[in-house]
Amino acid sequence: MEQTILDEFKKFLVEYRASWNSSNSERMSAHQSKDLEVRWANPDAVVSDWGNEEAKQGWVQAYKQYQGRNPKWIFEDVLIDINKQKEGVAVFWVRFKLDGEMTDVKLLFVETFRKENNEWKKIREYVENSFTN
Repeated sequence: MEQTILDEFKKFLVEYRASWNSSNSERMSAHQSKDLEVRWANPDAVVSDWGNEEAKQGWVQAYKQYQGRNPKWIFEDVLIDINKQKEGVAVFWVRFKLDGEMTDVKLLFVETFRKENNEWKKIREYVENSFTN
């Protein structure tokens, strides 16, 4: 039976989230489109925008910051679907553990992916960052 685009996207998200928890910035950045656009709303309500190169550096910095502390991100899906442009859209909460202990960090992500050379690549990301567990 042929896999639907939604099933394919859901399968990709499992791999994507494993990459996120790998603490390997190159592996994580490989899922990004060169056309990536990111917007983060920080806890103090300051909004930052950046592209692919800044996002790559963000992964390097994040993983370096948590090195040796056994970081683990936990994902709680709100919505996973395919839009009219045949892009995969994932809306989800992210919680975070360090040294086996849950932190008070709780982020809301909206991420959009499209097929580029037959691979899902993240093209847009929006994050709200003022929630607590």
